[in-house]
Amino acid sequence: MLIIAKYYVDQVVKMCGRFNLTSPVEAIRQLFGFQASPNLQARYNIAPTTQIAAVRLPSNKSASGTELFSAHWGLIPSWAKSAEYSAKMINARSETVADKPAFRSAYKSRRCLIPSNGFYEWQKLGKTKKQPWLISLQDTPLFAFAGLWESWTDPEGKTLESCTILTTKAADSIAFIHHRMPVIIDKAKFGQWYEGGSEDDLLQPFDSAKLTFHKVSQSVGNVRNDDASLIAPCESITSNPQQELF
Repeated sequence: MLIIAKYYVDQVVKMCGRFNLTSPVEAIRQLFGFQASPNLQARYNIAPTTQIAAVRLPSNKSASGTELFSAHWGLIPSWAKSAEYSAKMINARSETVADKPAFRSAYKSRRCLIPSNGFYEWQKLGKTKKQPWLISLQDTPLFAFAGLWESWTDPEGKTLESCTILTTKAADSIAFIHHRMPVIIDKAKFGQWYEGGSEDDLLQPFDSAKLTFHKVSQSVGNVRNDDASLIAPCESITSNPQQELF
């Protein structure tokens, strides 16, 4: 089964590998419509295989609204024998997600939204240098990535919920940074995404005119760094390249 899991690793485009979520809990609650008021700390450098905040429809079909939950970032299919490859499953291509065994079940019935204030991309500059950029929305400080979630039980019987972020081709304005970007779902279409409606208009690159982006410090490349300085505009670049994440 591990060999099978390795095969599906090759189907994933590792694109969205870092993002941030810094809005107050109340702002997140109001946008996504859940009732809980958890103690979520601002996170400026969210990395794969950590626990992240996600929102889904409640498991109780008679309940209204949505629910906030914590998920391991790196989807583990329910049939997997090991969580070993979750780090390779942080993203799923929107073009093929409906057909890939690792994702198709979740795509049909376990969709979620992942709150974010912005995501990081690294622009290649020659053979060794890379410049990190922070990409966000101009008039919407808080928004949502399209996500899928799964529930997996390990050999000891412990249940772990995990998730992945869908990607699509980059919007024209940011294609010079990277050729892929996360799928961003407009607030008016949250329900359409949750319920599995027509996806043709959901899985397209986000409107270039609504994106904003600027260079940030190389410090974002170190997952141990997690403070507000990471999102500040920065023009400097060092010769020490960012580790390949995408």
